[in-house]
Amino acid sequence: MLMLLGLKDDYSHDGRALVEDLTGWAQPPAVKKSGSFVSLAQMYKQIDACVGQLGLATLAVSTKALESGSSSDDSTYTNLENQLTSISTQRDALAAQMIALLENAEFNGQPFSNQQARQLISQGQALLNSVNTMT
Repeated sequence: MLMLLGLKDDYSHDGRALVEDLTGWAQPPAVKKSGSFVSLAQMYKQIDACVGQLGLATLAVSTKALESGSSSDDSTYTNLENQLTSISTQRDALAAQMIALLENAEFNGQPFSNQQARQLISQGQALLNSVNTMT
């Protein structure tokens, strides 16, 4: 709503403008110029939303970790949970880079290059792949 009204606020958002169905005047110029905006926004959702691909995959791994433990050996649990902690740290850093580009295009008129978007999308896919190999 803020984007459509041309308003800005002074805090970082948890999410992005849903520009897929916006055309003409309703779509910010920098979003139009950033040809990979939608692809980057969709990857952002997959790694950041609690029910995105990453959230669901990490839930499956965490469940597997919980089921693996026993009173005498929690090594599998500890190993998987440590890997999940690392993945969460990587996700947080990657999501911060993505949302910065998306918000700058939406609210500050700063387009980003397709190369920047492709690099971040590739990193997001690699993160998804690494979690999927853990299940």
